[in-house]
Amino acid sequence: MTLYIAAPFGNYLKSEVARSVTGSFTLERRTGLLKRIATTLRYRDGAWYNAIGLRNPGIEYGLQSYSRIDNDVLSLAAIEPGDWKRFSEIVPYDIDVELNLSCPNIEHFENYTQGIDKFLNDERKVIAKLSPHTTKNALDDLIQMGFRSFHFCNTLPTDNGGKSGKDLIPYVEKLIRYFNELITYKHNLPAYHFEIIAGGGITSIENILSYQNLGANSYSLGTICFNPIKYLKLIRSYRNSFYVLDNEPVD
Repeated sequence: MTLYIAAPFGNYLKSEVARSVTGSFTLERRTGLLKRIATTLRYRDGAWYNAIGLRNPGIEYGLQSYSRIDNDVLSLAAIEPGDWKRFSEIVPYDIDVELNLSCPNIEHFENYTQGIDKFLNDERKVIAKLSPHTTKNALDDLIQMGFRSFHFCNTLPTDNGGKSGKDLIPYVEKLIRYFNELITYKHNLPAYHFEIIAGGGITSIENILSYQNLGANSYSLGTICFNPIKYLKLIRSYRNSFYVLDNEPVD
């Protein structure tokens, strides 16, 4: 079981009980982050919206700032055809990565996932971060490609930008059910071969337990990071409920 701090919060937050996901990084620098935050990040009707659109300092900065000691995960996002191939040539083969296949604030080019299989090897974890609207067939394609770690899910596309929070929970639950059906009835594969990261609307241990009962075995914190008090409370609860058990010494 692993707890992740989702990008972009993982750029700023570190915890001994969680892995920070940094990025998402594109090949080239994309300026205007502060302006996009100021003009698009909004809280309304119990949810956060943003249309930041992958504003970031680029993969060169991401690699320079990457810390093996902190055991971070690099989040990567393609903008143009051929980006995945270039990423696979630039990023060292033993750095764990999350492939952001689902940013709602950019236009995805045709055959967007072409080339992502180049990241798969025996030396690192490769997480596919998926859209709330991922179909069962698209998920099956990734399983057949060889992906074993899935993050359900990214923000929900709306006219006001990507929407995060509790409204993601039904989509995460749906994707976990899709996954369970595929590995059980089509592929006949054991669930323990996979990492299922539930990452929508988690604000309490109860949310984690609910996802766990559905079949998730890892979890990602996002929206809760906007509230430092709730974030720290959940980190403490997770440490007491799960982390201690997972890290007890074996006699």
